[in-house]
Amino acid sequence: MTAKTTLETLMETTKGNGGVRRATGGIVAATVLGVCAPTAHAQSSVTLYGILSEGIAYASNTGGKSNVQLLAGTMQNNRFGLRGTEDLGGGLKAIFTLENGFDITSGKLQQGGRMFGRQAFGGLSSTVWGTITAGRQYATPTDFLQILEAPVAAAGYAVHVGDNDEIFSSYRYNNSLKYQTPVFAGLRGEVMYAMSNDPGRWALNRSLSAGVGYDNAGLKLAAVYLNTDNPGVGGNPNGAVTDDYSGAPFVLFRSSPLNANVGVARQREYGAGAQYQFSTVRISGIVTDVRYDYLDHTSLHLDNVDVNASYFIRPELMLSAAYVYTSGKYGGFNRAPHWNMGQLSLDYFLSKRTDVYLFADYQKATGATADIYAFSPSSNSSQTVVVAGIRHKF
Repeated sequence: MTAKTTLETLMETTKGNGGVRRATGGIVAATVLGVCAPTAHAQSSVTLYGILSEGIAYASNTGGKSNVQLLAGTMQNNRFGLRGTEDLGGGLKAIFTLENGFDITSGKLQQGGRMFGRQAFGGLSSTVWGTITAGRQYATPTDFLQILEAPVAAAGYAVHVGDNDEIFSSYRYNNSLKYQTPVFAGLRGEVMYAMSNDPGRWALNRSLSAGVGYDNAGLKLAAVYLNTDNPGVGGNPNGAVTDDYSGAPFVLFRSSPLNANVGVARQREYGAGAQYQFSTVRISGIVTDVRYDYLDHTSLHLDNVDVNASYFIRPELMLSAAYVYTSGKYGGFNRAPHWNMGQLSLDYFLSKRTDVYLFADYQKATGATADIYAFSPSSNSSQTVVVAGIRHKF
C-alpha cells in the first residue's frame, strides 16, 4: 500500500445501526508523520460516529403532576465517539473505542461528567484467537441481551423496571478486562472481569460476567451470568462500579428497603433470550432472574419476563408491541411488589440514518409505585408516557 499525501475525508459507507463514517487509508500515518513514506507496513482507520436523539414527551404522573417536556435520548442516548483499528498483519489488529455521552437539550456531559463515560477501552483483536480489551466497558448482559430487550427491539421505554438486570446499560464497569471469542458457526462467547483496584481488598467492588450467544439464519440465542460484589462508592469509590450505579433513574433497588443509606453487598443474575426474524416479523423474548443482597442482610429477588414483536409494514415503517412483567419478593421485609408494562410504537425511517417515531408506554404496579425509565416515579401505582421524536445517526 502506498501512503497518501493528504488526509482522506471522514466519509464512506454506512455501517450497522450506528450509521458511522469511516476515515480509512493513511490517516494515522499522514497525521503523525506529516510526510509521505514510499510504503506503509500497516493499514489504519479511525471512525467518527454518533447518535442525536430527542423528542417531546408527555408523562401522566411524575411526583403527582403531569408533565410535557423536551427530553434527550428518547430513542438511544446521545453520543459521539471514535473507533480505531491498526492492522498488525496475520489477522491481528490493535483496536480502541472512546465514546462520550451528552444531553442534547442542555449540552451537559452525562455519566458523571466523564469525557468518555460511555466507553473507553483499547486492546487487540485476532481472527484466530479472539479479542481482548481493557478499560471502561459494558458487561455481558448488555452485550448479549440488549438487542432483544423491548426498548431496543420494539422501540420505546419498556426497560425492565429500574433496569434491575443491567441489560439496558444503566452504568458501565471500570478497571475491566474483557475477552471475546471468535465467531464459529454462529457461536461466540465472552467473559469480563472488572477489578476492585483496592490493595488487599480484591472483593470490594468487583464484577464478573460471562455469556454465550448464537446468531445464524435469523435466529439469535443468548445466555448470561453476572455477579458484582459491593458496587457503588460506599466501600470503594475507585472500584468496578462507582458513582453512576445509584443515580436516577436507577434508584429503585440500589439500597436496602429498610434504610436508603445501606447499599448492596452482592448483585447476581442469570438471564436468557431468543429472537427470530421472519421476512417482515421479528419476535424477541427475555427471562432474567436477579438477586440483590443488602449490607443489612435484607434481600430482594426479581424475575423479569419480556416478550416483544415488530412488524415491518413497509421496509421503512415498523410497528411494534411489547409486554414486560417484573415480580419481586423481599427477604427480611414483608413485601412482594410486581409491575406490568405494555408498549406500542411506530418507527418511520426517512433514510438509513434518520428516523422519526411515536411510542407509548403504560405501567401498572402492585405493592409499589410505577416508575418508567427516564421519568421521575409516579405518586401512585400507574404511569403513562407518550413520546414523539427524531433520531439521526452519523
